[in-house]
Amino acid sequence: MTSLKNFANMQIFGSYYIERGAKMNHVFSISIALSVSALTMGTFPVSAANFNTDNSSLDFSQMFIFGDSLSDTGNAFTQTGGAFPGNSLSFEGRFSNSSIWIESLASSLNLNPTAFFTNFSVSPDGANYATGGSLSGDQNIFDDFPLGLQQQLESFISPLLATDSSANSEALYTIWTGANDYLLDPLFTLGFTSQPDAPPNTDTTINNISNAIASLYNIGARNFLIPNLPSLGISPLATLTNTSNILNELTDEHNQKLEDAIAQLNQSLVGAKIILLDVNSIVNEIIENPSQFNVTNTTDSWSDTVLAFCPDAFLGADGSVESCDIDVPNSDEYLFWDIVHPTEVSNQIVADEALSALKSEFKTVPEPTSTFGLLGLGVSSLAISAFKQKDKQKQKQKI
Repeated sequence: MTSLKNFANMQIFGSYYIERGAKMNHVFSISIALSVSALTMGTFPVSAANFNTDNSSLDFSQMFIFGDSLSDTGNAFTQTGGAFPGNSLSFEGRFSNSSIWIESLASSLNLNPTAFFTNFSVSPDGANYATGGSLSGDQNIFDDFPLGLQQQLESFISPLLATDSSANSEALYTIWTGANDYLLDPLFTLGFTSQPDAPPNTDTTINNISNAIASLYNIGARNFLIPNLPSLGISPLATLTNTSNILNELTDEHNQKLEDAIAQLNQSLVGAKIILLDVNSIVNEIIENPSQFNVTNTTDSWSDTVLAFCPDAFLGADGSVESCDIDVPNSDEYLFWDIVHPTEVSNQIVADEALSALKSEFKTVPEPTSTFGLLGLGVSSLAISAFKQKDKQKQKQKI
């Protein structure tokens, strides 16, 4: 892993400098302390009801999101004082030029989970723990930033255990991780990280994901959406580092083993519904038929292209490119925002497919549940899980 000091001039993955390093090294312990001290428990009668006509089969009362930069809605940006991502064409701390897939999916479900590590709180709609740079275990690509998938899970689970509570069984839980496990070598080649301690191991990564699902299941979670990985070898990063073949091989191994693991977990975890979202096929379809998606560039980084002509360019409040006197390329025509992450249009395509997958698998409204424990921080996080939309809105107003 690498020290954050070596990233002062990075634009693609962000410079990373922390003024109070000791405080950052204890970010996980702080989050647990705040969560446990403020968490309360409530039980409410719950009736199954449709709150969205178009998505009548989808009645998730909350969302809880875990993973890396592909699902991060501001956690890394806040915890690094705005240094990561360091790309000036980042939208409000996202690793893209606009809102990302998980936000679009949440909006379709009438939910708005908060980015947990921005203020260590959970909204009535849930929380997003995904953090840029996270590996599938207990590490981050940056040594000084102690937030891997394991710390995210513990930030969610430990407060529940401390109050003898259960996770909301009618919430949707997403875990998208693994890419950073396999990208350490090419990132090292470009000088973005120090040399990895060990070569990538797909068995280790899949075991971490399986254990994450099981840990959430054991605390009460039942509904899971687990994306696989797009072919990492098609990324601009792979092209720059001549690692396309090995990254595609790792992706194929990862995705096959993930599919097998999810099949086994669906059999062994009684009452769980674990959906595999085939992002790899989605991205391959864009690559093979870009015109169907109005995409014209599937190989280059949009932000790098813009910054090559306008080094001082940045995104304005409305998402437009500022401080650039030339006509910039249309981001909607690009697959990649930077050398790894997708653009807004690519995120939206993934979100649409995720919603379609959920509709396909959750054809009926979840069965009524008599009582359940609610995860929350103080009075502000008590939320009723499956009331009709009007009742749900009234409940939020009372919180």
